[in-house]
Amino acid sequence: MQHLWGRVAVITGAGSGIGRGIAFACLRYQMKLVLADIEPEALSRVVGEISAAGGEVVGLVTDVSDPMSVNRLAESAFDRHGAVHLLCNNAGVIDNNQPSWACSSADWQWVLGVNLMGVVHGLGAFVPWMLRMATTDTL
Repeated sequence: MQHLWGRVAVITGAGSGIGRGIAFACLRYQMKLVLADIEPEALSRVVGEISAAGGEVVGLVTDVSDPMSVNRLAESAFDRHGAVHLLCNNAGVIDNNQPSWACSSADWQWVLGVNLMGVVHGLGAFVPWMLRMATTDTL
């Protein structure tokens, strides 16, 4: 992590749980944070906590199951900071209220849309820019 001191991190699913924890870990390294979550209230709360702790942070409501939403997140992060050094495709969902065999097709589409396609969309939106940047920016 010392190589990431003062760099830029994008974290999806940052409104709670592991994403929130990653954001605070990055704050210890004075990273500039672009936080994303589909829940505006949770995202706003974490952005406020990071800001109150002295962090440079912006929050963007993002639906990782929607490639256009993730593309907007990437464009915003690169426009704002010119680079992204750490991408945490952390957003994830689970439905614990029913057994897997009882899940409807819509339930599976939701889970796979976030947990699988969210990662695919994040990679597609960020990695090409990060690779171009890597030729001019060393960690």
